[in-house]
Amino acid sequence: MSVGFGVYVHVPFCAARCDYCDFATWTDRAHLIDEYVDACVAHTHALRDAGRLPDATSVFFGGGTPSLLPGASLARILDAIPRAQGAEVTVECNPDSVDLDKLRTYAAAGVNRVSFGVQSMRAHVLLALGRTHDRDNVARAVDAARAAGIDRVNLDLIYGTPGESVADWESTSPTPSRSSPST
Repeated sequence: MSVGFGVYVHVPFCAARCDYCDFATWTDRAHLIDEYVDACVAHTHALRDAGRLPDATSVFFGGGTPSLLPGASLARILDAIPRAQGAEVTVECNPDSVDLDKLRTYAAAGVNRVSFGVQSMRAHVLLALGRTHDRDNVARAVDAARAAGIDRVNLDLIYGTPGESVADWESTSPTPSRSSPST
């Protein structure tokens, strides 16, 4: 039995800093996105050419907000990563920064799972967390992922935000879309 190999690609760009985030991210460096993508591709090619990058069974784009990258830029990075047949390729997405065209570009590049940073469906909890989306944006984003052919969708949720009640948590539906998400 072969051992799986995972690749994590950190995308440090964000439109706004979430109050709970402790990751290495920047809100003021979008002008560096193209250079960052070029560096990721060059580094990946160097590792691959040196025989130090086996075929990945899993690729995960995290951050930050990977969905801030133009779809073609994320696809360039993904194209540089050698992948095993059937590899799971996941992109963390903010429901506010995806649309059908971007998700179609992801799917065409090989993305087969998206992870939406939802955190909550309650407006006052989202406000406390510094998030800008709402329940309708989440539903729109999940529907767009499905329309793009990405059927594996997960919603990241946070419990225990100051001011959040058990009733708030219970009302954060795991199925914001008309079609039931899979995990």
